[in-house]
Amino acid sequence: MNNTNKLLRVALYARVSTLDKGQDPETQLIQLRAYAQKRNFEISGEFIDYASG
Repeated sequence: MNNTNKLLRVALYARVSTLDKGQDPETQLIQLRAYAQKRNFEISGEFIDYASG
């Protein structure tokens, strides 16, 4: 079996710590999607965490 043809599956994770300062998880996800696409990763899911403190 040739491992160079194996598709790597990844999950994307964005975290926003404060909503009142204009933070948007989509800004992070855009960059993560581009990174995954450039490396031919298959995105199996996207997760967003809203947390403070």
